[in-house]
Order: sequence, then C-alpha cells, then structure tokens
Amino acid sequence: MDADPEAAFLALDVGNSAVKGGLFVGDELARIFHVEVNLSEPSSEAAGDAWIRALRPHLADADVSDIGLASVVPEAIPVAEQAVRTLTGADVVTVDADMPLPFEMAYDTPQTLGADRLAAAAAAWVRHRGPASERRSVVAVDAGTAVTYDVVDAGGTYRGGAIAAGPVLMQRALRSGTAQLPTVPLVFPDQVIGRSTRDAMQSGIMWGFVDGVRGMLDRLASTLEDPPVVLLTGGWSPILADHLDGVDDIVPHLVLDGVRILVQGSRENRPA
Repeated sequence: MDADPEAAFLALDVGNSAVKGGLFVGDELARIFHVEVNLSEPSSEAAGDAWIRALRPHLADADVSDIGLASVVPEAIPVAEQAVRTLTGADVVTVDADMPLPFEMAYDTPQTLGADRLAAAAAAWVRHRGPASERRSVVAVDAGTAVTYDVVDAGGTYRGGAIAAGPVLMQRALRSGTAQLPTVPLVFPDQVIGRSTRDAMQSGIMWGFVDGVRGMLDRLASTLEDPPVVLLTGGWSPILADHLDGVDDIVPHLVLDGVRILVQGSRENRPA
C-alpha cells in the first residue's frame, strides 16, 4: 500500500503468541498485518527491540495519528506502547473497562474482562445492533486458541459470556495429559466414529469444538428476549460457519475494529 492519503488510526491486538495490527483510514481497514513477538519476557529491553524490529516494516510508510492497544498480556503493555510511540510519534490509548463504552456494563468483575473480549463486544454492538426501533441482542464468538462468547442484550447492556478451549488447547490437553495419545492434525476425519486413535481424536476435538459452540449459542440465546445477531471472528470462524446454522456474519477483524471504536469514542468523550 502506498503512503496513506490521510492520517491513519493504528489498532493493535496483542495475544499470547502473536500481534495483529490494522491501519484504519476513517472507519475502513486499509491494512492488516500479523507479527510474532517473543513474549516470554514481555517487559524486557530485548522485547522492546523485538517489537520495533517486528513492527517497523508495517509502519514505515504510514502516517499514524492515533493508536489503540488491546492486550491479553498485561506485562507487554508498557514495552508495546513505547515501541509504537518510537515508531510513529503518536499517542497510545490502552483498552480497558474504565473507558467510555457504547453499552452499559453488567459484568461483575470488569477489571478482569479481557481487552480483546471488550473490543469484540463493542464492535459487534456498534456495527450490528440494528436501528433503534428494531434493536437486537448480539453475540460475538471469537474462535481462536480459546473460544470466547460475549453478549450484549437488546437494551444495550453487556451481560458477559463464556470462555472455552479451542481445538489447539484441546489437542494440547489430550497430548500432555495422557501417556499414549499422539499429536494429530486438526482436521475432520472421514467418519464421526473414529476407526483409529488418530481418527477418534480428530473426531472428538473437531466435532466436539463445533458442537460445543452450537450448544453454547443455543444456551446463550435461551437467556435473551430476542433471537440475537451472531457474529464469528477468529481463525476458526470459517470452519464454524461451514457447520453452524444461524450465523449472521463472519467479521475477520472484529477485535481490531472494536479497538478503533473504543479508543475513538474515548477521545470524543474527553472533557474539553
């Protein structure tokens, strides 16, 4: 991409093993990138250098005016903030539940709510709640290493959600918690009834994942007064969409959009 024609907003989603980034011009995502940063010592000086090296190729030609950061690794936040300030000269706002939100908060422990979940819920609600006269509940499902479910009801209240293991964690648990089970590729076997240990594990992991999400969506919907809008995001969302009914949309970069929405909203709500 050529240099952005106007100043861009940089959204960063810092996960446990990788960092996703997006440059927004207005509310349109103009560039997306993924980088891996060693977060074994996330607050070290070496980590800061690694951040700069990893991000520089993606930001060298960008005119960044503002930055939003959502991180599930608290120790990485200071070094990540310093790295992006060094590269762009822009201010950084970190997403948390204390900032102005587009919904009411009914979570009992908002201080423990992951920034990625908060961002996904914000984007799902703002983008897909519908017009005021036809407002609907929304459920955002982020299917990655973990599978998170976040619910905003039709009245505009964040109700909470659920957290479960994704296929990768299921695979690791079976491998590390047993003496004889191998590591298997995460694909669907030819038959549900596995005729080998490999097939049996694949069936249990993959169909257990799909049916677990289906069942959880049914349970969450049963607590709401209206049929919710169901949105999928995360790396496993295309597979879920292929096997689930009632999915309204796949939004690959829902968390990044939520970071933008929350941070820009916080700036608009600052006292003059």
